[in-house]
Amino acid sequence: MERLYEGFDLCSPNTSVSLTINGNYWGILAMFLQTAIRQQRKLFIEQEGREPNKEEMVEIKARTLREARGSVQADQLKENQAQRTLILNLNNSLRMMSDVAEYFIENDIRRFNTISISGYHIDEAGSNAITQAALTLSNGLTYLEIFKQRGLDPEAFLHNFSWFFSNGMSPSYAVIGRACRRIWAIAMRDVYGLEANSKSSRLRYHIQGSGRSLHAMDMGFNSHRSLLQTLYAEMSHANSIHTNAFDEAFGTPTEESVRDAQAIQLILNLEYGLLASENPLQGSFFIDQLTDAFEEQVLQVMDEMSARGGVLGAIETGYQRGRIQDEGMLYESRKHSGEMPIVGVNTFIDEDASKLSAEAADEFDVAVTRSDDEERQMVVDRNRAFIKAHAAESAECLDRLRQVAEDGGNMFECIMDIVEHCTLGQITEVLFETQGRFRRDL
Repeated sequence: MERLYEGFDLCSPNTSVSLTINGNYWGILAMFLQTAIRQQRKLFIEQEGREPNKEEMVEIKARTLREARGSVQADQLKENQAQRTLILNLNNSLRMMSDVAEYFIENDIRRFNTISISGYHIDEAGSNAITQAALTLSNGLTYLEIFKQRGLDPEAFLHNFSWFFSNGMSPSYAVIGRACRRIWAIAMRDVYGLEANSKSSRLRYHIQGSGRSLHAMDMGFNSHRSLLQTLYAEMSHANSIHTNAFDEAFGTPTEESVRDAQAIQLILNLEYGLLASENPLQGSFFIDQLTDAFEEQVLQVMDEMSARGGVLGAIETGYQRGRIQDEGMLYESRKHSGEMPIVGVNTFIDEDASKLSAEAADEFDVAVTRSDDEERQMVVDRNRAFIKAHAAESAECLDRLRQVAEDGGNMFECIMDIVEHCTLGQITEVLFETQGRFRRDL
């Protein structure tokens, strides 16, 4: 982890790191924060010419945690509903999220988002924009309630919430951010008594273009789709945007394709005159009507979940998975039948271009960054050497984590203390033993 961020000041106002991890996020998050603390300790030594004393080290740690910026995805409900890649069973995965939120509050970590509540993966798993929004907002409200039950003040943790949505091609995606912001703000004001314009009641979201809207056939057309999806996000004032590269239909983008994707954002921001307006779609009859209709249908889905016992009760009945799968099947059937036209894929097909796309895919496959046997063995050897070097400390550390987990203490606080002596695998095995391993149902 330290080698990964070498050369970056992790406490600089210009550095913000997104940790796009979920199931085992607690271990990587602890490693990242400890790397930042170690980095600031080294900086102190360089500047002062000596090791910090105990009091100075406490101040270095506190200041580092206050100043570190970024986000960790960490969305365990989304993992259960869309990707099915939890590590621990769901209840204890939610307990770990509460442990992290509590640690963030107690250590005044206000610039690092505790969670990025993610609709993107729900959409990629098959849902439409309405279900994406409804499930994501409901998951956010569920986290709010779980953290409240832990005794945490919403004003102390809601500013650490961030959101992540997908933008596809249908008109619903043009209003997903508008509708979600409105629903969330009203809920925070009317249900939780927060001021409408407070930081805690604002929904700050990131948009990424839809991965499933990219196609291997005539892959150059993907850039046009990415442009239009980015325009949706820009006109809705998304807080941050990921513009997909055209070759992401195959794998890791090339340096050239990433530069092209970045150019889409730069051209829209610097050259596209309509975006000079603060809200270019304000007063649009179509957008206003679509937002109202979208909101109504989102609330209907949320009511259906509420009738099943809320998010957790609906999970028990398979409601969320059922909606995602049914909508995914509809999407694919419409694509394959041609009812949903996709240029270069099921209509206006250029056989020569399709052949070139296939050849390009073969060439691209060679260029994709992949680990080889030598690199994999290097990681295994490094892990074994680390375990051997820290054998004495790790045994005591893992026993401490085992005791904290069984006693109901804050597991993340303990992981922060022991992660410099234990591997992610060692920590995970103790959590499997005490918290239960996630098992997929059919």
